[in-house]
Amino acid sequence: MKQISRLVLLPFLLIFLGSSMAFANANEITPANKIGVLDWELLLTESPQAKEAKTRLDKEFQGRKDKLYSTQKEYQSKQEKLQRDREIMSEPERVKLDKELSKMQQELRHMDEEFRADYTASHRDEMEKFVKTVREVVEKIAKEEKYDLVIPQEATLYMANRIDVTEKVLQYLTKK
Repeated sequence: MKQISRLVLLPFLLIFLGSSMAFANANEITPANKIGVLDWELLLTESPQAKEAKTRLDKEFQGRKDKLYSTQKEYQSKQEKLQRDREIMSEPERVKLDKELSKMQQELRHMDEEFRADYTASHRDEMEKFVKTVREVVEKIAKEEKYDLVIPQEATLYMANRIDVTEKVLQYLTKK
């Protein structure tokens, strides 16, 4: 009985395996596939869009950065004064300066957290725009030049220079 069921199941199993192998072979990467590799780091440093985004962020946050820096300098100078003159200060002066320093420290912490949160959000927005633009350009190049796959360079262990599409993308971005 077991032998009969094996004989009946064997053809179905062979048909299933054969169709699975054919499907797997159809989806494999073959030497005929065209693959490209993209260096994101180079695009972030060399593309006009990334440079413009950096300039926009610097310009937008420079005033707040300067204010934070000057407040930190003021805090440091008051703290140094307290350490230096602690022995010759009266008790009320010392208490007043201690309270002032505590308040300044809280303000600095709040200013820094707010600055970092706002900068991070703006940076993320700029990066999303940049990535969207790069993806559009990569897609256009991939369709025009019939690439089957474009992957980031960071995901590769080895690549030949001939498959690097970074310069092509950079040229498109420069023209845009």
